[in-house]
Amino acid sequence: MGVNSGWTAIALAALALCGAGRASAEAAKPRVEVHRSQAGEKNAEGWYPATSTRGRFSGLSPIPFNDYTITIEDPNVGALTLHGVGSKSADGMEFGTIETVRTARQKDVDLRGVIAQVARKQGAAAPDIRVETIGREEIARAAFEGSARGVVMRASKTQESVFSVICEYPVALAESAKPTCEDYVASFQAGG
Repeated sequence: MGVNSGWTAIALAALALCGAGRASAEAAKPRVEVHRSQAGEKNAEGWYPATSTRGRFSGLSPIPFNDYTITIEDPNVGALTLHGVGSKSADGMEFGTIETVRTARQKDVDLRGVIAQVARKQGAAAPDIRVETIGREEIARAAFEGSARGVVMRASKTQESVFSVICEYPVALAESAKPTCEDYVASFQAGG
C-alpha cells in the first residue's frame, strides 16, 4: 500500500478532528516522509512488530506495514506532526495507527466524537463507546459495521499526543476479519 492511499486520508481527517486542516487556503501542502515501506519481520506468532520510527507507539500488524510521518503547517493550530504505521491487505482489510502530536493552540479532542464521526462516515448506527482512563491516557474503544465495511477502533489522548488505531474490514469477511482487527487494536502500546 502506498502512503498516499487511504491512510493519508485518515491522517488528514485526524488533523481536522484536532482543529486543523479546515478548508483553509492558507494551509501548506502536507509533507510526507516514508521511513519504511512494506516493513517488518514475523514474530513467532506470525505478526509483524510495528514500532513507529519517529512516533511514540508500537503494536503488532498481521501484514507488512508502511511507517511514515506527515507534517503540515496550519494557520489555526501551528505546525502539526502525524506519525503513522499502516497497511492494506489484498482482501481489503486496512490497518492503521496514527499519532497526532498536540500543539499549544490545538483544541481538546472529544474521543467519543472522533469515534462517532468515523461511524457516521461508515453509515453505521451510533456505537457503544467505552471510555476509561489508564495512567495518563484517556481511551475510547468501539466496534461497528456499516453496510459495506466494519471498524474496530481505539482513540486515546495524553497531554502530548492523540492516537487513533483503526482496523477496517469488508463486512462480507466479518467472521474471520473482526477477530484479527480486535487483536490488532488490542496490541497498541503508547510510548513505543
